Amino acid sequence: MKAQHGAGIGWKRRLKLEFSAFAFLSPFVIPLLVFYIWPLLRGVWISFHSWGILGVQKFVGLDNYTKLLGNSDFFKYLWNSFYFVLLVVPAIIVLGLLLALLIQRKIPFRTTFRSIFFLPYVLSVSVISFIWLRMFDSRDGLVNVVLNSLGLPSVNWLTNPDAAWWSIVIATVWWTVGFVMVLFLAGLQEISPDLYEAADIDGASAAQKFRYITLPGLSSVMKVQVFFQIIAGLKLFGQVQIMTNGGPGDATNTIIRYIYVTGFKKDMFGLAAAQSTMFCIFMLLIAAVQYMLMNRKES
Repeated sequence: MKAQHGAGIGWKRRLKLEFSAFAFLSPFVIPLLVFYIWPLLRGVWISFHSWGILGVQKFVGLDNYTKLLGNSDFFKYLWNSFYFVLLVVPAIIVLGLLLALLIQRKIPFRTTFRSIFFLPYVLSVSVISFIWLRMFDSRDGLVNVVLNSLGLPSVNWLTNPDAAWWSIVIATVWWTVGFVMVLFLAGLQEISPDLYEAADIDGASAAQKFRYITLPGLSSVMKVQVFFQIIAGLKLFGQVQIMTNGGPGDATNTIIRYIYVTGFKKDMFGLAAAQSTMFCIFMLLIAAVQYMLMNRKES
């Protein structure tokens, strides 16, 4: 009887612990299920249907995926998104690191400079895009005014395919480099000053200290930065939508904007859901490759 009574208490205690654990996790788990998991599953389900703005449903199986894979535009715009990542991620990482190294030094107005560089990050993508849309105006934009004052010709920033990409890159770097800088500053403060003092005693140059102390000390921050900047770059939409509208032609059209046009402009939400699902799979593959490369370097 005592053993049975003890077993009953143990079962009740385990149930109480499980309920307590769920209560503590619920503020995170419930929003995750409602706002992430359920919409994801719902989107996959919609991708197997012919779905319009009125919600008209017709099960079409894999037809949307067949259309997607047979349409070269999907892969073209996927490459455009990846091309943007190749342009913007190295620029953000390198410039953010250089700014962090500069501001970490004991220079006048260091806090002011830190605030100035971080300030654009608190603005929304719409505000940033409209600012740079005006800056890159081909007739009287500030950028061309400065070029003309230096005796250089004006540039059609938003109507030339190559220049349009660089205008988006410049706007994005100006917007986000302050956040990257702050994270690198936090990483630099975690590196022990004793390592630099020992390197000075050994006669190490600035380049050697940077290579053998600073970069290894920032390796964890660098990995996180690269990972999140790649994901953010692949999700490019706002800057393109406002600054170039995917143009000139469709030179700067990205996969996210293509999905938006398919769903909200062409009223083909089933096909747009299939495109979103395929893009999600692509991003998961990118994340998996990054994870494996990071683990390989650590080992």
